Amino acid sequence: MIDLFWLFIRWIHVLAAVIWIGGNLILAMVIVPYFRKNLPPVQRIKLLTHIGKRFEPIVWGCVIILLFTGIANIFEAIDFSASLESEVVSNFMRTLFIKLMLFIALVVLTGLHSFVYGPKLASAIETLDETMDDLPNDIKPFVKKISIVSSMMGVVSLLILLAAVALRMGI
Repeated sequence: MIDLFWLFIRWIHVLAAVIWIGGNLILAMVIVPYFRKNLPPVQRIKLLTHIGKRFEPIVWGCVIILLFTGIANIFEAIDFSASLESEVVSNFMRTLFIKLMLFIALVVLTGLHSFVYGPKLASAIETLDETMDDLPNDIKPFVKKISIVSSMMGVVSLLILLAAVALRMGI
């Protein structure tokens, strides 16, 4: 029975990661390039803002789930009776530390995207004509910052996945 509990905890953890990271990657690799190619900049940003607002509660729900299931998984995985000088324990702890730092970085980047740059950009373009072919110069820095943060989120997401695989492999 206890194995089913831990299976469920791991499944929820992986599901939340897939939804959060997968959603980010779909936005970055499919939706944004399509919009960039087919929509004027103001209309593109307004649509992406709308999509982001719809996805935001899901993202933060996933973050909370990942935090709690991650803590549970750590306590389930660590053998507290094992020597901390054991190579297996040392590798696990090192990789776990890296994964946790990447998770924190991704949460910070997501927070910047959701609560700082996203709202500033949304309010800056609110009154603009959606058919404009180019953005005003005062708005371009917001677009650049949010683009950099989004790119960093993608890279960190992929590194978290790498760290998760490394953990499972004992590397």
